[in-house]
Amino acid sequence: MLARARFTPRLALCLLAALIPAMAIARPAPDKAPHYRVDRVVLLIRHGIRAPLDGEAAAAPLADHPFPHWDTPPSQLTPHGAQALGRLADYERARLVRQGLLPAGGCPQAGSIAIWTNSKSRTIASGQALAQGLAPGCPLAVDHLPEGQADPLFDALDTPAVPFDARAAAASINAELDNGRALMVGMGPAVATIERVLGCRAPCPISTQPNRIAPSADGKGLSLAGPIDLASGTAQVFLLQYTEGMPLREVGWGRASAADIATMSPLHARLFDVFARSAYMAPRVGGLIARRIAATLTARQAPAFSVLVGHDNTIAAVTALIGTGFTLPGYGRNDPPIGAGLLFERLTDTRTGRQLLRLSYLAQTPDQARRLLPLPQAGAGAPLHPLSLGRCGTACTPAGFARLIARQTRVLDQAK
Repeated sequence: MLARARFTPRLALCLLAALIPAMAIARPAPDKAPHYRVDRVVLLIRHGIRAPLDGEAAAAPLADHPFPHWDTPPSQLTPHGAQALGRLADYERARLVRQGLLPAGGCPQAGSIAIWTNSKSRTIASGQALAQGLAPGCPLAVDHLPEGQADPLFDALDTPAVPFDARAAAASINAELDNGRALMVGMGPAVATIERVLGCRAPCPISTQPNRIAPSADGKGLSLAGPIDLASGTAQVFLLQYTEGMPLREVGWGRASAADIATMSPLHARLFDVFARSAYMAPRVGGLIARRIAATLTARQAPAFSVLVGHDNTIAAVTALIGTGFTLPGYGRNDPPIGAGLLFERLTDTRTGRQLLRLSYLAQTPDQARRLLPLPQAGAGAPLHPLSLGRCGTACTPAGFARLIARQTRVLDQAK
C-alpha cells in the first residue's frame, strides 16, 4: 500500500516556483507587429478615351482606305470615354471607402478630395467624369487654369518654368538612342502588323526610313521624323477606335484585333523614349508634377485623395524619374493606357508613425474600356497593378521619395 503524500507549505512553494517560468512563457507577448493604414492617396491619371488629334494618324496617306469618321470633335473626350472613367472611379471609390478615406454614404467631407486637371478640354471633362464617379450627386470641384492657358505642371515646355535648349536636347537624346536606331530595336512584329493593317504597299516607308531627331524649325522644341513619327500616333488611333467601342469592321478596317493593337502598342511607347523618358526630357516634362506629388505625400496637411489629370507623356516622364517601368494587359512596354494612371498610397503605422509609400498602376484593359465592364475589386480583371518604386527602393518612404525627386529634378532649379 502506497503512503499518502503530505502537502506541506514547503512543497507548495516548490510547485509555485516550477510554474512561474511556464506562466511567463504562456503569457501573450505584446503585439509589436506594425499596423499600417492608408491615410493619403495621389492619383496621376491620363485623360479618358478621346477622338483622334488632328493629324495624329500620320501614316494615313499610306493606308489603302480612309480612316473612319468620329462623331466627337478632334481631341475631345467622348461620351464613351466619360463612361469608362466612371467605371474606374466606381472601383476606386469602393477602395477608398474600405480604407476609411471616403464615407460609405453621402458626400465626402469638404477638402478631403482635390481634383486638378490640365487646362485642355479633354482633361477638364475627364476630371468631371471622375468627380461624378467618386462622389455621385455631390458638388465636388474640378479645378484648373483657364482653358487653353498653359499649365506648367503638365505643359512645362510651353512656359518659361523649365530650362530648355533644343540643340542640347537633340544631342543628348541622339547619344542616348544611337541617333534614333535604338528606337527600332525589337519593333519588327509591331512594324509588320501596322503595315498589314494599313495595307501599306511594299516597300513601306515605316520599315525603310531612319528615325531623325533634331531641333524643331523654330528652335524651341524637338522634331522627330521617320518610322516612329509615322507609326506612333497611328497605332494610338487604332487603340482609340477599339476602346471607343467602334464596330470591329471599323477598327483598322476589320484588320486589327485586340492582339494586333497590343502588338502595335510599343510603337506609341517609343515616342516617349524621345519626348518624355529620355534623360534630358524626363525632368523637364515630368519634374514639376513629380514635385507636386512628393509635396502632397509629405505635407503635414493635405486632402486624403488628390487627383491630377494629365496626359500620357506626363506619366511616361514621372515613371522615368522614379526609375520604374510597366507592362499592362493589352498594352506594350511603357505605353501609358488611356484613362489610367499612377496611384501613390501613403501608409502610416498607427503605433509608431512610420510611413511607407506604395505605387500601383490603376488601369482597365482595352476590352474592359471597350465594353464598359464593371471592374472587380480583386482577382482576375482587377485593375490595380503593383509597380516597383525603382530608385526609391523596396522600403520607400514619402520623405525618401521626395529626396529622390529633388535629386532627379535638380536641373529645374536653373530656371530660377
